[in-house]
Amino acid sequence: MRSTSLLLSMLLFAGCGDGPFRTPWHAEQLPSGATIKVTAFQLVWGNETGHPDEHTMGGDCLSMEYVMAEVAADVSQREAEAQQAFDKLVRAASEQWGFRTAELSAFPRLERKGHYDFYEFQRAADGHWSFKREDRKVFATN
Repeated sequence: MRSTSLLLSMLLFAGCGDGPFRTPWHAEQLPSGATIKVTAFQLVWGNETGHPDEHTMGGDCLSMEYVMAEVAADVSQREAEAQQAFDKLVRAASEQWGFRTAELSAFPRLERKGHYDFYEFQRAADGHWSFKREDRKVFATN
């Protein structure tokens, strides 16, 4: 009787909820008027020494993931969008923390599947920021 009750309770709780997992996001309007969906914004601690108990500044950065406003946009439009997202959301905090790099990942949809744009922003000694874009792909884990 006890195991039947436990089994029924587990089935009841397994059926609760509002459906499959949905990626949480926060809408941000860019200066162009386009709206992106920010899905992650995090501080990434670098470890340039290679030893897990030692930490030195230099590899630390802010990293942001978002969903592009226009999936069908060409590369130059996507790069302009990434620059706006960086300038509005990441740049000031990166400079305040003294970071020399920042990372943005721009996905075509909420599901992290297939190809996406990866941007590595670098800050020069004169304070000017530049970036490199790479086409990356999320590989299935199952």
